[in-house]
Amino acid sequence: MKDFLDIIISEMETFLESWTFHMNKAGYLEHTTAKKDDCIISLQGIIDAIKIAIVKNPELNFSKLIKDQRSISNFLIKTSDRHKARGVSAEMFFGCFKTLLHSIDDIVLTLDINQDEKLKKYIALRRAVDAMEVISIDDWASLDSKSYIETLSEKNRELTLEKNKYENIFEATSDLVFVIDDNGSILEMNESAFQSFPDISLGMNVLDVIGFQNYTSGDFINRFLYSEGHEIKIPEKDSVYSMVIVPLKKVSLASAGYVIILNDITCIVDQRVQLEKTVKERTEALRKSEKLFRSLFISAGEGIVLADKNYKILQVNPKAAEIFRTSVENIVNLSCVSIIHPDSIDDFYVSVAMSEGDIINNEMNCITFNGEIFPASVTINKFKLNSEDFLHIIFKDISQQKSMEEYLKQEKAQAEEMNVTLKNVLKTIDKEKDDFELSISQKITTNIIPSLQKLAMEDSKDVRNVYLETLKNQLINLTKSGDSLNSKDIARLTKSEVQVSQMIQSGYSSKDISEAMRLSLETVQTHRKNIRKKLGLNGSSVSLYSYLNSK
Repeated sequence: MKDFLDIIISEMETFLESWTFHMNKAGYLEHTTAKKDDCIISLQGIIDAIKIAIVKNPELNFSKLIKDQRSISNFLIKTSDRHKARGVSAEMFFGCFKTLLHSIDDIVLTLDINQDEKLKKYIALRRAVDAMEVISIDDWASLDSKSYIETLSEKNRELTLEKNKYENIFEATSDLVFVIDDNGSILEMNESAFQSFPDISLGMNVLDVIGFQNYTSGDFINRFLYSEGHEIKIPEKDSVYSMVIVPLKKVSLASAGYVIILNDITCIVDQRVQLEKTVKERTEALRKSEKLFRSLFISAGEGIVLADKNYKILQVNPKAAEIFRTSVENIVNLSCVSIIHPDSIDDFYVSVAMSEGDIINNEMNCITFNGEIFPASVTINKFKLNSEDFLHIIFKDISQQKSMEEYLKQEKAQAEEMNVTLKNVLKTIDKEKDDFELSISQKITTNIIPSLQKLAMEDSKDVRNVYLETLKNQLINLTKSGDSLNSKDIARLTKSEVQVSQMIQSGYSSKDISEAMRLSLETVQTHRKNIRKKLGLNGSSVSLYSYLNSK
């Protein structure tokens, strides 16, 4: 039985259409204030009451319902009390109830189920609604005339107060309200509408007032559906209005026509236009900014990586893909850890454990997709976007820089070595200079000064000429690196042997030496022999002249 009742409820739209038809035929529709929701509640309340009764009385026995299950009529009795208080007669109320049953009949007749089963369940249903009707009529008749009049008067006062309240709202609202019939003729207007349109009067077509003369009433209603809000511009007012159309059937099934509510939103529209202009300008600026950023992002000379807080790579620029020897598609969605060399992972984790807005720069070893390891300068910036943490990472390959640094380091080491060598060379030059100065001093002391002394004391012109020639040769050889005799040689020789050696070095023969020094030839030869012996030249084929000029 419950499934049979559920089928009836599922045909709610058919029921509403059928009930409206039967109410209209019976002449009740024009007097009712029932709305669609009221009709739905009515059918649902009756069906729910029957379902409750089935629990104790599955067969829905009429006599048991009358005697023991009078609660089956509670919903109908409450409904009748409400209508009775409004002045509805018993004939009209129960007549409307009968049209409801006729609508159920229409549904049952069209159900595609077994006829015998359908008849059996329908009979049970009618027994239940008959019991409801009998019990409700008894309750209706039990109210005496005086109580009925008092209740009716009380309800009339309540209705009057409600009516006055809504009339005050109707007149006080700043919205323009027009009540029209199905043809668009104005039946009522509130004070705001009269003030906005002082030249119009009741009975005029509202479409002429609001500037829709080219529409028929039906086209207008279909064009501006009541379930939506609409914006219209009234040319006469040069104003924009928000328009809502409310069918009076939403208030009562018996009501015809519509309520048109207009709200002047010209100021709001102007603000909206200005706002749209501002939004458009800012959107264009944002689009340009985004385009510029995209251009910088793509053309940047350093690798740029955008990652989330879990180090997942969200976006990279082409330079980053080039640095890691792969494509943009291959690197996106990987972890940043996969492109950092293991020996730099700890540095990476320390760098990303920063506060928002901090910028950390560090050198790390990275890995290309070819497995190549290269040094990189890594700059990391943490920022928030929509309350989420993101990492902005810039990679710069510093392989060439490192190679240059190593080259410069080697050059520096070589320069330092050359500096040490140069210092040693300078020290050697200084020593050679000192030795050279000492050598010249010795030559002057041992050669030139003695010759000058003898020259000064010599009376013979020929001898002086010899000494002058000797001095000339000594002065010429003064700056030569060689020396006729060193200090060791001088120590071995006598003073006369030194003078003989110097003259031999100057190219004088033994005879010339003999005459110049006023010595016998034999004495000179003796000096020569002694000199060769002391200089270690005995037994040597080297002449004394060659030896002295080779030093």
